[in-house]
Amino acid sequence: MGAVCSFANGRGAQRPAGGLHLQRLPMGAAVDWQAAIVAECRRLGALSPGLFAYLERAGLLDRCTFLASNGADDPLRFRYLGAPTRAFFGRGWARGMLGQPDQDDPHRALAQRFAAEYLEAVEGGTPVLNRVVISGLSAVPLVYQHALIGWQNRAGRRAVLSCMDVPAVTGHA
Repeated sequence: MGAVCSFANGRGAQRPAGGLHLQRLPMGAAVDWQAAIVAECRRLGALSPGLFAYLERAGLLDRCTFLASNGADDPLRFRYLGAPTRAFFGRGWARGMLGQPDQDDPHRALAQRFAAEYLEAVEGGTPVLNRVVISGLSAVPLVYQHALIGWQNRAGRRAVLSCMDVPAVTGHA
């Protein structure tokens, strides 16, 4: 995917929109803490405050980004932005995106590709694990692995938890 448009990245610089490469991985390739979150989600059976209490107790919340809709007709909105997301896109971007629909992201090409992954995690009923490479937004590509866990309730409210293993941040190779 080549450059599509220009935008301010929250760090004051104009850069071309980046490329996104996703490689699907088997869930067995999840790092230990991602596998633990997936297991806890299965144990709980539904999105609940208990999940966030678990993430806080385990010191894992800041490795995650959380999106949720208010109802069936509402888009996924950024509700919590973990450290890897804030560090890469910048504090200005994070402040501007908190509470906003994921598709209102100025990185439109990335947002559209991630939306398809979020939809699969929500509608598929099983977690999705990808190796992700984002290029063109900084001097060095961001390479990480995310586990996406999705939920949808009877009223149509949707949510996605993205558990991001970024080697430079988490210490994994």
